[in-house]
Amino acid sequence: MTEPKPYGILAEFVGPTQLLAATKTAREAGYRRMEAYSPYPIKELDQFISGWDLLSTIVFASGVAGAFIGFYLQYFIAADLYPLDVSGKPLNSWQSYVVITFEMAVLFAVIATVLGTLFFEGFPALYHPLFRVSAFRRASSDGFFLCIEACDGKYHTIDTTHFLQSLDPLQVWQVDRE
Repeated sequence: MTEPKPYGILAEFVGPTQLLAATKTAREAGYRRMEAYSPYPIKELDQFISGWDLLSTIVFASGVAGAFIGFYLQYFIAADLYPLDVSGKPLNSWQSYVVITFEMAVLFAVIATVLGTLFFEGFPALYHPLFRVSAFRRASSDGFFLCIEACDGKYHTIDTTHFLQSLDPLQVWQVDRE
């Protein structure tokens, strides 16, 4: 039988203040791959949890590509395929292309957002390794949790467990993937 792969170390804290302090301390200690769970949004957590978001870059690039494709298709049709001289206007009358160019940018960005969210968030996943911890059910009602993931570069099971225990949590769990 193979040894189970770790997902991370989960710690429960008393309230939002302790969770925020623990997250800040973990960030200062060099941990980058972590997630905080609370029953309501804690705005201050964003500055410690969030990092560079690949999805926003993909959405922006898709929007630019959509705008370029929308503009080029209109130009190609109006100037190359069916060039019509209408009241002396130039063949590249870009002012009339603005609406379709904008709509194509929005369409491509929305499609990239939906597909990127499905891909990066692992949807449709009906199960998460943290569901194995029975206390984690309280994350949606009155629990405050911090999970340092095993994919973090600084992660070491024993050291990370000792680090989280030093932050005075209610309890600490090691969570396996399977």
